[in-house]
Amino acid sequence: MDSSELAVIGLTCNLVGVFFLANSIIFRRTRKVIEEFFGVGAGSLAAVRDYSLNKIQVVIGFLFLNTGFLLQGFAVLDALKERITTVIVCLVIVGFAGIVYLIGLTYSRRNFRRYLRDFFHKHPWDFEQNMALTQEIGVFLGVRHRPDMSVADYVREVRRALELPRELERGIRAASTVGRGDAGRRLRDDVKALPGR
Repeated sequence: MDSSELAVIGLTCNLVGVFFLANSIIFRRTRKVIEEFFGVGAGSLAAVRDYSLNKIQVVIGFLFLNTGFLLQGFAVLDALKERITTVIVCLVIVGFAGIVYLIGLTYSRRNFRRYLRDFFHKHPWDFEQNMALTQEIGVFLGVRHRPDMSVADYVREVRRALELPRELERGIRAASTVGRGDAGRRLRDDVKALPGR
């Protein structure tokens, strides 16, 4: 095959890959996803049913896209006069993409933190009933646990990080005075069970 044929086949692979990727995208608002996760509002069976299909389509789409780009690269490889310069430019582009990714990651974490705070301001949540989730939220918000901390103390710190009003904390103060030693042991045991601990 000559270079023009490789280029056409590569472009065709790109088109197929883009189709699969676009077909796999579920346009869902972050607020709706958080509400569904915490059991507020009606969920949709369609999203659950299509989850496996969407994952497969993403994999297929990336395979076709990468194959197409490689074929197009091979098609023009012989025409390159300054290969070293081209490789350097490509590496700079990859490095720039990494920086953009890190900026996007930071922005998405801040955005998600804001959505979490909005959710808990609108919907009352019993943090002590689900300590594993409370600890996950605490880790995300940067709440550190100390050995002398009881469950109620940790919950209070998480609620403070979420900037929840004090009037929503009723019952937590009373719980912190009863069984403080047992609660502290429970929190330490729960935290040890978290992934990466």
